[in-house]
Amino acid sequence: MQLIGELPGDIDQFTELRILDLSYNKDLTGSLTLNIGNMKKLKNLALNSNSFSGPIPHSVGNLKNLYWLDLSDNKLTGSIPVSNPTTPAGLDNLTHAKHFHLGNNQLSGDIPLRLFSSNMKLIHLLLENNRLTGTIPSTLGLVTSLKVVFLSNNRLTGPIPNLTSMNVLNPSITM
Repeated sequence: MQLIGELPGDIDQFTELRILDLSYNKDLTGSLTLNIGNMKKLKNLALNSNSFSGPIPHSVGNLKNLYWLDLSDNKLTGSIPVSNPTTPAGLDNLTHAKHFHLGNNQLSGDIPLRLFSSNMKLIHLLLENNRLTGTIPSTLGLVTSLKVVFLSNNRLTGPIPNLTSMNVLNPSITM
């Protein structure tokens, strides 16, 4: 669509929206609006292949109906947001999501231990080509529905958890 500019601050006014796909608009810039988590009926959030920068808002974790989260191929920075005592929203709340596509950004820090749980339905976890450090959390092994995991081109170390249902694993881990 060749969209240019930033996401409007009042995008959360579309409360009935089920799909928001603004992919492949290289001139779509700025940070992801913090109130995107108010669009509670979203099932598909595809903002990939743009030029968004800044952190992933914690409020994305309020999108409990989300099936598809694709923020790949942007310039997103900061850590992967998970819930904590001061911020109850985070990606760990998206237990019904089947796709976390966060690759090809500039995300940094550890992959949070709390990100994964046994009640998640995740089948694709794409975190490749970021700046993630530390070890692969052992809790990743709790997600028995996983089929594809891409972790390459990060700075991850240590053992890979037991992933029994895997079809494709692309770890690129320093042992």
